[in-house]
Amino acid sequence: MTTNHFLSILKLNFITISVVIGVITGGVISAFRLLIEAGLKLSMVGYASIKHQPEMILIVILVLLMITVAVGLLLRSEPNIRGSGIPQVEAQVDGVFELNWFSVLWKKFTAGVLTNSTGLFVGREGPSIQLGAAVGQGLAAALKQTGATRRLSIATGAAAGLSATFSAPLAGTFFVIEGMYRRFDPTICLSALTSALCSNFISERVFGLNPVLPIFYSQIYSPNNYWQLLPLGVLVGGLGFIYNRGLLTVPKWFQKIKFIPWYFYPGIAFLLVIPIGVFFPATIGGGARLILLTATHKLSLSLILFFIVLRFTFGLLSYGSGVPGGFFLPLLTMGALVGVAYGMLLVQLVDLPPEFVTNLLVFGMAGYLTAVCKAPFTAILLITELVGNTHNFMALATVVLVAYLTSDFLGAQPIYHVLAAQLTKGQRYLNSLDQLDQLCFTITQTSPLVNEFVETIAWPLTARLITIERHQQKIIPQADTKLAAGDTLIFLVHHEQNQLLTNQINRLIAN
Repeated sequence: MTTNHFLSILKLNFITISVVIGVITGGVISAFRLLIEAGLKLSMVGYASIKHQPEMILIVILVLLMITVAVGLLLRSEPNIRGSGIPQVEAQVDGVFELNWFSVLWKKFTAGVLTNSTGLFVGREGPSIQLGAAVGQGLAAALKQTGATRRLSIATGAAAGLSATFSAPLAGTFFVIEGMYRRFDPTICLSALTSALCSNFISERVFGLNPVLPIFYSQIYSPNNYWQLLPLGVLVGGLGFIYNRGLLTVPKWFQKIKFIPWYFYPGIAFLLVIPIGVFFPATIGGGARLILLTATHKLSLSLILFFIVLRFTFGLLSYGSGVPGGFFLPLLTMGALVGVAYGMLLVQLVDLPPEFVTNLLVFGMAGYLTAVCKAPFTAILLITELVGNTHNFMALATVVLVAYLTSDFLGAQPIYHVLAAQLTKGQRYLNSLDQLDQLCFTITQTSPLVNEFVETIAWPLTARLITIERHQQKIIPQADTKLAAGDTLIFLVHHEQNQLLTNQINRLIAN
């Protein structure tokens, strides 16, 4: 009885903390969404003005160059705000990566607003998850939490972030369970669900009760026609596999650009979005506007196919440039367009009633997201909450299953896991349940490590170099990172090996 009573109190404590994390995250993400929407409206006005006043292009270019400088400086000072932020959060939850929560919070917020406001094909959901995780980490620091409890607060914040940005508390909860912990635990579930519900409550107070993508379709896809869903699952599964590979490949192409620093790569995407904003304004941004346009207007098949090519290529380019933005919503947009294109073909080939094309649009979103992220339960719940309709659950789940199997057969890996593994460079060997310590060492002027590359140094096998601090900047160590005098090296080690590794690294630095 005493043990059960203690566990009940412990769960109540977690839930109380989750409420606080959820409420704060809900406020942060609501402000994030409002600012992005306002910024995107201004950008659309700017792009539209170029058609009537061509000289306005100079002003638009100047503004985008200013945004490039601002975002670039934020990236240089805090490289961990690069990209969606979800791989960083996954690595934190695994216990192999550390971030400065306050630096990430305000810099990701600022850079995310600027980036999303330009109309690049990136979403707000990845940054929202990282912002929520930063809130959770900040509260954990205030409460002096450590170990698994601290990591739970970070994950709880991530669930709240996804919930608030999409008004999807169940998807936020399952994203943490399926995508981060990859196991079912009552405490994790209760904490994530509590924070997700609280953040969604705040979000709904600001944005109302309507779903984020109010696609109304009441017609039920007949089981007799489920055979039509199999090719759609294969199609989005195959295209999702290609997109999965593209997300890993395009950033490497950018790294070959040597005439500008890496933190100014986003400027390339910012300038390329101008003609898209001028001639195809409905396509800019994460894609919610384009999804609703496609669902409510009868567009030609050729235009849909053009949108698919445009969203595919510029979506990869936008993310590959390293901007602080996610690809959840761009994936949904791609899936919606593919679903509509497939539906229009069925209308012509097998006399599918045109009203069922909307069904295939929704099914395509879930299948494409599954194919890229390999998180089927999260995809099913997210799409269900986004459109606010459960009438076609079986048909939707069928497409998700086929898309998952297709992507898996082709060899796709869960994108966020792969990105997190690249980020930590093999540090996942550390058991996230073990107590971990950070060791800090400063390279002196006389150290033999000065001007050496990280990959050429025989580091202790049981220690992992996770960060290099140089002139108040944090650098993620890469194989070709050159060490300099004054650098502070931060290692992650098992607690019980602390002293042994301290001696080994000291000898390595001093020899």
